Amino acid sequence: MRRLTPLAAAVVACFAWSAGGQQPIVLQWQTANLTESQYEPVWKATIAEFEKENPGVKIEPVLVARKDHWTKFVAAAQARKAPCIVTVDLTTAAYNGYLMPLDKYWNAEPAEFRRAWNDAMLSASKWKGQLYGLPIWGGTYAEIYNRDLVIKAGLDPAKPPKSWAEYMTWAKKLSGSDHWATAVLGGKTDTTTRILLMWIWSNGGEAFNADMTEATFAKNPKSLEAIKFYLGLAKDGVAAPAPTTTNYLEQTNLFAQQKIATMRNAYWAVAKVNGDNPAMNGKMFVAAGPANVPNAPTLTSVAASSISSSCPHPEQAWKFIKFDAGRKWTVERARVANWMPTRNDMADDPAIKSDPVLAQFVQIGNNARSYPLPSPIWAEIAANDIPDAVQKALLAPDKTEEVFTDLDARLSKKLKDI
Repeated sequence: MRRLTPLAAAVVACFAWSAGGQQPIVLQWQTANLTESQYEPVWKATIAEFEKENPGVKIEPVLVARKDHWTKFVAAAQARKAPCIVTVDLTTAAYNGYLMPLDKYWNAEPAEFRRAWNDAMLSASKWKGQLYGLPIWGGTYAEIYNRDLVIKAGLDPAKPPKSWAEYMTWAKKLSGSDHWATAVLGGKTDTTTRILLMWIWSNGGEAFNADMTEATFAKNPKSLEAIKFYLGLAKDGVAAPAPTTTNYLEQTNLFAQQKIATMRNAYWAVAKVNGDNPAMNGKMFVAAGPANVPNAPTLTSVAASSISSSCPHPEQAWKFIKFDAGRKWTVERARVANWMPTRNDMADDPAIKSDPVLAQFVQIGNNARSYPLPSPIWAEIAANDIPDAVQKALLAPDKTEEVFTDLDARLSKKLKDI
């Protein structure tokens, strides 16, 4: 007798459930990432296995282009017809009442399950002290080096720089007339903000106060020192030219072309560089970013699964979210789609350990702060206000403190007006 595929078995199970007099519960699942080719085999397998184990529930993927993702969700949420399971701009959605608090489901889970996510990782999924999503995957940032260029400069890949001073020593040796150690990102995207935050944290500084009501880019001396050091790399000649127009794409292109020897980026950049220049395959190594304080955290951009406030079946939706967050699918997302675990208990998994670069990223990610920061206006702040200040400071380095003092005042007013 021919065995059924998992997907076919799930379909048969659903028909059997219907034949028994009950219709299966249908849960729509919307996230922009469902349209990304590298993730498709993972999410299809996830759905098939979940439906096989839960014949009374059917998961219906909602495929929406990234540019239409938020608009479609908001329209459905306002009509009280939003998909049950969503990955959206969490704090903005929670602020507007589009999401359901998940604390009662989270608190009912065993302690062992809850320990897999630390408080820093959960912070981006909270609004006003309540949990509105479970972090499923993320983009952990680390320092990625070109091994050949490091060795050519007489440096030891086994001893990457740990402090700013050591980093500058490396940067000078890795720079020349037509190549540079790194790139400063000052383009008009929130990647500029992500990298700037990491440099601030690496010096023990903070960009905002604890309850996100005040900006402290210039007010905090350690933050201002970090900003000046990082942006100063462009002036010091160890960073590629044109930083005000350098974004993720330009940075990875420079690295693939071996014009820069190191870049601050997420794990998915490794796959992009290998695709752009196959000769780079196997020639990259990874380390935590240099820091002036012990245990400086990295940044992990977080995609969290939430339940819409209009979902009629929240218990079943939580069951799927928990299933999707399990160890098996966490490994598959990392292995197949290059998306990092947000769980802190994955470093010893055999599939993770078999890939040295992936394993190092996972290890670095165990000490990470989640991103975006918890504010309903964060998207505007991160993609516009902060990059604008960075660009102004890059064009007029002697006015850096003035520029970021003004930024503090403007952002603090916006945050207090919420």
